[in-house]
Amino acid sequence: MQTVRLLNGRRKMGDLYHIVAQKRKGGKRMDFSWLKTINDIVMKIFRIFIAVIGTVMVSIVFTNVVARYVFNTTIPWAEELARFSFIWVTFVGAVLASDQSEHMRLDFIVDIFKGKIRKIIEMVAYVIVIALLGILIHGSAKYSISQWDWESSALGVRHGMVYMIVPISFSVIIIQYFCRFINSIIHFMDRDEVERC
Repeated sequence: MQTVRLLNGRRKMGDLYHIVAQKRKGGKRMDFSWLKTINDIVMKIFRIFIAVIGTVMVSIVFTNVVARYVFNTTIPWAEELARFSFIWVTFVGAVLASDQSEHMRLDFIVDIFKGKIRKIIEMVAYVIVIALLGILIHGSAKYSISQWDWESSALGVRHGMVYMIVPISFSVIIIQYFCRFINSIIHFMDRDEVERC
């Protein structure tokens, strides 16, 4: 049986979704491979979305700079659209970074330990991250709702709609970390029965 591949000591989200845990109680099998399908679809949508929004943002900023310095005029809504696009690119990018385990982390404490103690520390870390993400989701959702009636001056877009990407992104990330946590428990409890699809 193959074990989960590690990238720089960290599990990539795609690797975790490939895990299938087989529990032989009553001959039933718990198959989590459907999570990979959902994750792949969501990440593909997010990659396309970030490419489109990033292209729009760069194009608008470039056009506005050319208009300002060449034609001595500005596009009134360009700065707002660029700012809103930057917010969306930032938080959608955070989801993609989380999917690839590219967020910064201090793993020197985890690296000291080996075996089951290391797994327990990783699981505790996942629980802490999930709790912090829950707090961030709650706070960002409250803020987005409080800004819902405030419209931007140039585009007329509700600020609550712009800021709603924050709780949405954190919600996707918390699901990713929850899946990592579940897979860590499965790997910890029954390592021989965890295999790659």
